[in-house]
Amino acid sequence: MEKVILQADTRDTGRHQVRELRLQEQVPAIIYGAAIEPQAVAVEARALHKALVTAGRGLITLEVKNSPDVQVLAREIQRDPVRRNIIHVDFLAVSLTERLRVTVPVQQHGVAPVLEAGDFVLVRVADSIEIECLPSDIPSHVVADVSKLETVDDSLLAGDLALPEKVKLVTAPDHVIFAVTVSRAALEAEEEVVAEEPEAGTAEVEVIAKGKAAKAEEGFED
Repeated sequence: MEKVILQADTRDTGRHQVRELRLQEQVPAIIYGAAIEPQAVAVEARALHKALVTAGRGLITLEVKNSPDVQVLAREIQRDPVRRNIIHVDFLAVSLTERLRVTVPVQQHGVAPVLEAGDFVLVRVADSIEIECLPSDIPSHVVADVSKLETVDDSLLAGDLALPEKVKLVTAPDHVIFAVTVSRAALEAEEEVVAEEPEAGTAEVEVIAKGKAAKAEEGFED
């Protein structure tokens, strides 16, 4: 896995300082962990975005000015509700020798043969899974190969995902990641066919009724 390095500077706290940082395209952040005192830092916005894209949920080496490097995971990322740009990050300092549990995204790969019929659609049930491993072994994502989905009864489970050798699956193996279902167009077409079919017995009742009406007009009764 590619080593991801992010530069950081220590910063002062307070609303005015945070506002000034954001005007300078800096993102306020905090480093915390069981073995260290919380430390307020700032990182350059573009560099942060690039690091998060590359590392995903994986390890980032945070190089803090005038301080030792820290191995961190981006635990909580806050975004502006309108512009969606990052406005704050919580970095969790970790030990490279202790296993931990993290959530990683699942990335779709391939094409499901069942979709060739046109009557079915692929449904993503889960976007991520939970795994356990050393911080240095955390994958940026896990690949889900949907090319094995050939019928509407097929599904791809968490246990079907190919994980790196040193990574253990924590999510239940039978947890559904992708499933196949009938498309809305196919369902609507089937409903139209059913609606056009006459109900059983309708024609016979009408004939009997007409027969009785005719007898009544002629003055006959059963």
